[in-house]
Amino acid sequence: MPSQIGADRSVPPAAGVERWAAGVERWAGADRYATSAAISERSFHPGVSVAYVTSGLVFTDALSGAPVAARSGSPVLLVRPDAIPSAIATELERLRPSRIVVLGGSNSVSVEVEHALTRFAGDGGVVRIDGVDRFDASAAISRSAFAPGVKVAFITSGRKFTDALSVAPVAGRGGNPVLLVEHESLPGVIATELRRLRPGRIVVLGGNGSVRDSVVDQLRQFTSGPVPRWAGSDRYETSAAISRASFAPGVRVAFIASGEVFSDALSGAPVAGVSGSPMLLVSPTRIPESIRTELARLRPQRIVVLGGTSTISAGVEADLAAYVS
Repeated sequence: MPSQIGADRSVPPAAGVERWAAGVERWAGADRYATSAAISERSFHPGVSVAYVTSGLVFTDALSGAPVAARSGSPVLLVRPDAIPSAIATELERLRPSRIVVLGGSNSVSVEVEHALTRFAGDGGVVRIDGVDRFDASAAISRSAFAPGVKVAFITSGRKFTDALSVAPVAGRGGNPVLLVEHESLPGVIATELRRLRPGRIVVLGGNGSVRDSVVDQLRQFTSGPVPRWAGSDRYETSAAISRASFAPGVRVAFIASGEVFSDALSGAPVAGVSGSPMLLVSPTRIPESIRTELARLRPQRIVVLGGTSTISAGVEADLAAYVS
């Protein structure tokens, strides 16, 4: 089994951890924006140093940002491209962040929204991190947050969200970046960022169908350490493999998110990272066998389901109770 890198950085507990209910609890709102606000409200005290804001419709901008938010103990809040939903405005008023960081370009979060966010920010104001494409944005986010000499660089497909969000809590807690690549090629901006980072090791997420072996071979030049894969035959097995490589049994909380809808996992990933908890994916109507096996191994004291019953059914929520220690 790979070493448990998710536990090698000390991070303060999530602000709301003491008031999370025992057993199985669902955090949800009327839509993805209200759910994002609900996750933040349950987890972060007012006066956070940073709040990250990103599109609720485009997942690519924030895949590399979720670990950064987890590392700094900051929420990720979702907005519409052209508007700040009322639930998010209310949560920003409660949080009173010193600074707001917008992840993604103006097609994802408009300049008008960026300007409107200034009324919620303190002296740090509002800044934007973006790039000419998802790979350039991934490198820019990493460059803004990580110094050279990171222990691990996680590499995942820039064309799917599932593997990146399963590993985001692990990466954030360990103080390590997540970088996006193409299925069959290593973008030049990512190669440049890896040269700057000089990672002790590189971990590739997902199988050959996500990141080709030829890309893995290219990655070996950027580290003197190993380049293993954490992968399974599908997104659920990969989610379980990431958890198995990173968490010992007896975790305090396990977070459960949809493997088909990115938004709830994106807002939940920083909370899972700050609280030292795994993020496991399920389908809307069933718990995959690989996730059942991993939950039985983890023996969590609590399980938090992210999102409403249209995303994860009440039947799945009920079945999860069997895995609470």
